[in-house]
Amino acid sequence: MTRLLAPSTLLAGLALALVATPLDAQRPGRRGGSGIEWAADGRTLQVGDKFVDPTDLSEVAPVAPAAPAADPRAAAVQAFAAAYGKEIPRTVLSGTRARSTLPRQPIEDPGLEITADGAHAALVIDGVLWAWSEGGEARKVAEGLAGVRRFDLAPNGSAVSYLDGYDLKVTRLADGKTFEVSTDGSEDLFYGELDWVYQEEVYGRFDFEATWWSPDGAHLAFLRIEESGVDTFTVIDHTEKTLEVELLKYPKAGTINPRASLHVTNPGDGKSVAIDLSAYPASDEILIVRVDWTPEADRCVFMVQDREQTWLDLVFANPADGSVRTVLRETCDDGWVNRLPMPRWLDDGSFLWESERTGFKHLYRYDRNGKLLATVTHGEWEMGGIARLDEAKGEVIVTGTQPGYAIGASAWHAKLDGSAQTLLTPEKASHSIQLNGDGTLFVDTWQTMSNPGEVWLRSVANPTEGVRKLAARSAPEGLNLPVHEQIEARDGEILDVAYTLPSGFDPSKTYPVWINTYSGPDAPTIRDSFRPSRPSDWYVLLQVNVRSASGRGMKYTKQCYRQFGVQELKDIEDAVDWICKNEWADASRVGITGWSYGGFMTAFALTHSKKFRCGIAGAGVYDWELYDTIYTERYMATPQHNPEGYAASSVVKAAKDLTGQLLIVHGTMDDNVHLQNAVMFVDELQKAGKMNFEMMIYPRSRHGVGSPHLQALREEFMRKYL
Repeated sequence: MTRLLAPSTLLAGLALALVATPLDAQRPGRRGGSGIEWAADGRTLQVGDKFVDPTDLSEVAPVAPAAPAADPRAAAVQAFAAAYGKEIPRTVLSGTRARSTLPRQPIEDPGLEITADGAHAALVIDGVLWAWSEGGEARKVAEGLAGVRRFDLAPNGSAVSYLDGYDLKVTRLADGKTFEVSTDGSEDLFYGELDWVYQEEVYGRFDFEATWWSPDGAHLAFLRIEESGVDTFTVIDHTEKTLEVELLKYPKAGTINPRASLHVTNPGDGKSVAIDLSAYPASDEILIVRVDWTPEADRCVFMVQDREQTWLDLVFANPADGSVRTVLRETCDDGWVNRLPMPRWLDDGSFLWESERTGFKHLYRYDRNGKLLATVTHGEWEMGGIARLDEAKGEVIVTGTQPGYAIGASAWHAKLDGSAQTLLTPEKASHSIQLNGDGTLFVDTWQTMSNPGEVWLRSVANPTEGVRKLAARSAPEGLNLPVHEQIEARDGEILDVAYTLPSGFDPSKTYPVWINTYSGPDAPTIRDSFRPSRPSDWYVLLQVNVRSASGRGMKYTKQCYRQFGVQELKDIEDAVDWICKNEWADASRVGITGWSYGGFMTAFALTHSKKFRCGIAGAGVYDWELYDTIYTERYMATPQHNPEGYAASSVVKAAKDLTGQLLIVHGTMDDNVHLQNAVMFVDELQKAGKMNFEMMIYPRSRHGVGSPHLQALREEFMRKYL
């Protein structure tokens, strides 16, 4: 039962179901997870079915909900159906998407495309391109579009772009004129579409889009990616009598990389220009990692990095002639530069820019020429993102961490001129805020590992004064909740650890310790949120945020630079030593498991440490020369430039040193971390005469394995060896 602490009887009896949610700034009237939210007017609090004045919590007249938004597609859909002569199938309207990590997957229906204002739309039905504009009828524009991919409508409704086979085309909707933007597309040459590695490591898994319309629809930017010379990797489905084979261009660390260039085409006349990249010597082997446009559409905005990603340029290009101007450059001498978000444009032409240059991600304000106007946020904490921007008031609210506390989520208020910043959510917890309409008040719902949640009403101007506690929830009795601690590593660095005791815990007994880890760069395992789970009945679960996966900032993340596994293992070992100081933790029975990077860390631990009795390594990279260029070289440089680091990070080379019992798990059709990793590791284990390992492969599984068999296998292995 919820325990409510509000001073008003109105709130008594309201049952809250507080849920673990990431911090986000919600629009007025948008329902949050607490049952308390701002009503549609942005001024009144809604508590269940009651409405409250936030100044004194007195009940007020109900506020009518916002009218549901009309379906912007309705008129277009009706017009297309009328022209087509029958109802259009939902799958044709929504489109079919190939949720695959393999490039150039066929798409049966590209789906309805409509402009943001709902005034123009385009649709492909049975290979026929139809167009519609507000107030008119749908009309047939062109034929022969069956099977096209990456179908996209210009923001002004004037043209559509799409991939037909290997080539990019643009069709004007006014007259059906089609321009062949490219004619030489091939297996090795991509236009307006990403290859495997750009999709996986730059633009995002499953996102192969590589075209960007300007806001006025006058230009279309697109990438051209050349893959000649890039190694082809074979992925095989062994479950069929006749083997099914996939051939995938996959550049492994240190090998030939795809070459990207940026181009702009004009849908009015079909003419294209290449963006001038001549300032970058061939030795840079550049990557083009973001593309967009200025709000005025007068410049194409893009970001360039060198192959090893030690710098990043923000560049403006003139779409008329391809000339460029570098606005600013981010560099890192002892690490890498992450791909940064696009500028957040302000009405005066300046922009907000995120940078990790101080070792912590913060917000900066620049003019269009690249002159620094203000350091908006600062300090030894990480800015997460912009939650609310109010240019009229000259202020911004951002999400982020707190100094010395990175496992939660907080909110900060800052002036755009850099004159002040204030922590809005002082409790060390995971906060989720809802701002009222004018951004002066916010409902703050927060929780921790041990606290299922509280709801507060705060003022942005004075977040610690005049605070009203609206509600709280007590944790049910008898839960085995995680315990969070901050411990010192061997070098004095602070690490976040969390452990969960087994059900029926008896401090007079000893229990094995089981570690579930990932530990990849800037990927924390521990979060300070209330997520009770069913504990084990026989082991202690331990988690640790190693410093490079702590969420504390680049200052800490880059400590894995050029030597994967080395520092991470030291931090895990220190957490093991710390927990095993307790008499109930058995230092002779410590196990570890992880998947992907965590699989690597598991195998690395059992080949580079004697503290682990057993481990289960899933889909791990066992030698970093086997993984792709863009991810690996960001953190490790190339093998040619860092042979010592690759050797020190190799599990394959350390196979002879395996101690404890290791279970190796891999999917046979993993196109991300290839089965080759496990096979090469096992080969070296066999050569070394090692008998203390097992292997389980999962046919047809890719990088994830969802088989119930794996769960049973894990439990059996742990019971046997831990």
